[in-house]
Amino acid sequence: MSDIKSYQRLLAVQAVYEASINKKVVDTSFDELLIHLLDNVDFKNKINGSKLLLTKEIYLGVFSHLKRIDATLEESLNNKSKIKSFDKLLLSLFRCAIYEILMKKEISKKIVISDYLLISNHFFGRKEASLLNGVLDNIRKI
Repeated sequence: MSDIKSYQRLLAVQAVYEASINKKVVDTSFDELLIHLLDNVDFKNKINGSKLLLTKEIYLGVFSHLKRIDATLEESLNNKSKIKSFDKLLLSLFRCAIYEILMKKEISKKIVISDYLLISNHFFGRKEASLLNGVLDNIRKI
């Protein structure tokens, strides 16, 4: 990853993941959460000077549209109950990507999918990346 938007997407996934595993985050402002996350990322120097507007937009957008995002994900899966067994990090990845595909019409869906596949490669193996690619490609065609 070399693009500032890619790093912001990664940070958004981490923020959504943090909110899914730590219920205290709900009571925390996004700015406080961001400060905490930035203290613990290796790529802090690469996003220095950025206002991280894309990160904030994705994070807030995921939670504003969570029901629609999860419904879209569930509709895209062959096994509808599979969503309940997803790793929380994988689910966070899906949610951020689906938010961008559904809501951010000005960004190429192929670029969005490509970025999230790169992010998935940092955390998961080929199986999860293939699942992510297949599901996001199906949603892209909607």
